[in-house]
Amino acid sequence: MSIFNKKRMGFLSKKKLSSYLLYGIGEIILVVIGILIAVTINNKKQERDAQNQLRSYLQVYKQDLIQDTTIIHAVLETYVEKRKEYFKLFLSDTVTAKTYAETPQGYGLILSYTPFQLQQKGINLLEKYVNDRDSEQDTLISTILTSYRTFDNLLTATNNRIGDDIDNNMLYFKENEPWIADILMGKLDNPEIMRYYLSDAYRARLAIHSTLIYGNLEPQLKALKETDKEILELINERLKK
Repeated sequence: MSIFNKKRMGFLSKKKLSSYLLYGIGEIILVVIGILIAVTINNKKQERDAQNQLRSYLQVYKQDLIQDTTIIHAVLETYVEKRKEYFKLFLSDTVTAKTYAETPQGYGLILSYTPFQLQQKGINLLEKYVNDRDSEQDTLISTILTSYRTFDNLLTATNNRIGDDIDNNMLYFKENEPWIADILMGKLDNPEIMRYYLSDAYRARLAIHSTLIYGNLEPQLKALKETDKEILELINERLKK
């Protein structure tokens, strides 16, 4: 009888141990599942937060685009288009002293320019967003960054060239033509002024400056205006989702 009891107790002990092992494994599995669920939830939350952050950055960049577009339009209208006829007129072979008398805008064509810079707040936020994730996998963001970098480099170079040309012109007048002070004060009766403005030397300076504006700045601004319009549409589509 005691032998039977010992065998029975041994069997029960093994059964209990097996049950404990199964229970322990089950507990481990449940813990692992819980961790995986928590990680998944956390990842989804992080992704949702990242998307919300991206949306806010796109909103900022959208406002920058609107402001840039307004400035570009103003530059094209008031600086580029408005002065195109003046350049054409004073580069012609028929220009005379009377031409300058009737159109005094011709005196300052190579002496002034107000450069502008693309807005930076939105693009800086988007670049930070990409750098934090070490990728540009989002097609829209890649398009935005590529476009901005391209046009910013082009316009910076062009603005610098136009500015340098004006500086060179002013330096030349300062060192070689004392009557520049009269022009800057609106006094145009010095005969030396007209002698220079009707010379081939001035016409060459005017032609170079015209090329910088109409061969470089104008096409760049028009291309940027169209590109910004397309990107603005893409941003609006993204923000609707």
